[in-house]
Amino acid sequence: MSKKIAILIQKGFSNKFEPQALQAAFTKAGWLADIITIEDVYAVYNDEGDFFAHKTHGDLAKYDVLLVREVFAYFKYALNIISYLKKHGKVVVDNNLASEKMMINKLIDGQRIVQAGLPFPKTYHAHTLENYLAMIPRIDKEVGFPVVIKHRSSGKGAKIYKLEDRLDLENTLTDLQEENKLGRFYIQEYLPLAADYRVLVVADQVVGAMLRIPKKGDFRANFSLGGTVEPAELTDEMKDLATRAAQATNANFGGVDIVYTTDKKPYLLEVNRTPGFEGFTKAHGIDVAKMFVDYVTQKVA
Repeated sequence: MSKKIAILIQKGFSNKFEPQALQAAFTKAGWLADIITIEDVYAVYNDEGDFFAHKTHGDLAKYDVLLVREVFAYFKYALNIISYLKKHGKVVVDNNLASEKMMINKLIDGQRIVQAGLPFPKTYHAHTLENYLAMIPRIDKEVGFPVVIKHRSSGKGAKIYKLEDRLDLENTLTDLQEENKLGRFYIQEYLPLAADYRVLVVADQVVGAMLRIPKKGDFRANFSLGGTVEPAELTDEMKDLATRAAQATNANFGGVDIVYTTDKKPYLLEVNRTPGFEGFTKAHGIDVAKMFVDYVTQKVA
């Protein structure tokens, strides 16, 4: 009888390359693989306990494995689903979401990276406009302009803005304050880059690197934003940095972004915990989805 796996994901990501590739790879390996959109999972609590089901596929406890992918907007609900599957003795592959809970937070990951003694861009965060404005002289002195402002939880290059001068920064901070979003953003030094790499970690193993080349006119090199990729040599330094960053952030799976500045200094930008691997697959010709299959198969053996 075929093993069953549920790939849990937000509806907006369900037709992307990664879940489709995962579903195809598990199916090829003889699994029954369903993409489960988290918005369509309902819960019932009654005298018999808790019950979670998908509107089409039914009780989630029928699956042997739950593989959690992009659930950014629903990660708290995902924790409920994970708890339900674990209660039924199922294997959950969630990249430590249940144990980390607030793991989709770049500020927390950044703190862990610097605590591990790894190179990280100078970063500034506050919760009020008053405190941000009070920090601007320090920011100007320590890193100057331009600077970058980033959302602490977004991925794939979204909600990242380059601000050219102090007035631009003050206006952006004021706008965010008026939208009650200020505390969700942080300021980071802008690094003049010579190279931007994505190093992929799968099942705690560094499997390779790709050079990310931004679309003309964009400082962000994300493949999802129209950037291009090409295979890159995985140096010993890059492998060491990626390994240590993944360990520091407790990420079994991750896309570790490593950049080199024009003066050849390496910096870790982030560890993306649900990395896209379409670009990596195209750049290296490695079947990344099958690596997930192999990892999960070992878990249920």
